[in-house]
Amino acid sequence: MVEDVEKGTEVPEEEIHSQSKNSIFDKLYCYKMPNLSTEQLNGFSKYKYAAIDTSPLSKYVMHPLWDWGVTFFPTWVAPNVMTFTGYICLLSYYCLLAHYDWNFSAGNDPDKVIIPIWVWFVAAILHSASHHLDGMDGKQARRTGSGSPLGELMDHGIDSNCMWMLPVSLMSVFGTDPESGGINLYYAPFLLLSLTFNFWVSHWEKYNTGVLYLPWLFDIAQCIVVTLFFFAGFMTPVGLKNFFADNFIPLNHIMYLLLPVGMLGSLGLSCLNVHLAIKAGTHKQNTWLEMFRPWVPYFILNFLLCSFPVFCTDTYMSHPRIWTIAYGFTFSNVVCRLMINQMSSTRCNLIEPPLIPLFLMWFLSVVVGVNPGNVLTLYSVFSMCSFFHYAYVVINDLCDHLNICAFSITSTRR
Repeated sequence: MVEDVEKGTEVPEEEIHSQSKNSIFDKLYCYKMPNLSTEQLNGFSKYKYAAIDTSPLSKYVMHPLWDWGVTFFPTWVAPNVMTFTGYICLLSYYCLLAHYDWNFSAGNDPDKVIIPIWVWFVAAILHSASHHLDGMDGKQARRTGSGSPLGELMDHGIDSNCMWMLPVSLMSVFGTDPESGGINLYYAPFLLLSLTFNFWVSHWEKYNTGVLYLPWLFDIAQCIVVTLFFFAGFMTPVGLKNFFADNFIPLNHIMYLLLPVGMLGSLGLSCLNVHLAIKAGTHKQNTWLEMFRPWVPYFILNFLLCSFPVFCTDTYMSHPRIWTIAYGFTFSNVVCRLMINQMSSTRCNLIEPPLIPLFLMWFLSVVVGVNPGNVLTLYSVFSMCSFFHYAYVVINDLCDHLNICAFSITSTRR
């Protein structure tokens, strides 16, 4: 759930970036991301949020629950604090699972419990908390009158980062042994691609229509994840997979069937909504080339990262989690730039800056033949630092421009 947008107080353009330029981050990072342009900042000042959510689960269950739950939060709690706390919850259980199951092999051995039972219950509780905090932050914004474009951008930017952690965490439930109901590591890139694809399509749709159509499956997927984590705790991952194989169909077969259907369904609905916007004359882009322009960096991103396991199979098979980290943070970095273009009504780039170091990693590993494992590891660390630094720069710029503080309601920037 995202926050309502209200126009903040503008400050003189010469003061914009003043804090970010003098920050300690600029002294620590040699790789300096560009700040938001004046055109983008002016676009944010005019931005109005529009979304449509017709999901019965959201309308009749989740929203009433969040309307009740948000009343327990003091009015001095900033919505972005709730958003960021939800992210910390998800990041915490992701790191916990990574600690016990770095290579996704915990679900392969029926005679050995690699991940302690309590970890699954902690993961279920933290994921549920993350989901509900994500739903209540927007309601807190309306309740306190503190909505801003920054709130929406932080919400969706964090969602983009959570989107890839979700399937990666589920890999610890499934394991990587297909004979025992696991997800084959060769299929794992498609698992990651399919879920991030749905997220990308939603924001490409908004880039063209100006409206975010919230998918029906989002809340359903969150509930399924929490349920799987709880049952993995009660039954162990192997027991859970055996239960489905004996009584229904193997869990991995369900994933193999649902993911392509979800991708096609998401793309079809988005194309329909774009078509309807064109017919109604409410579309944002004037030519077909401009409409499909965001797909260029997306295809480059996926070609470079998804071809890496093909050309460097041994490295990928021995370092699958490192590859997912590289994919996830690069995807988040690129899709956040599309969100900024949406919200500021500016043109997206054909070649986004994060794609340049990505190509360098791919070229050194695949073409030159430099040790792929070392190159991939270095790039994954770089992509993570690059994403967080870019997030810091953007948040700083918007706080300066709107004269607000990211994590405080009553304070102003100056």
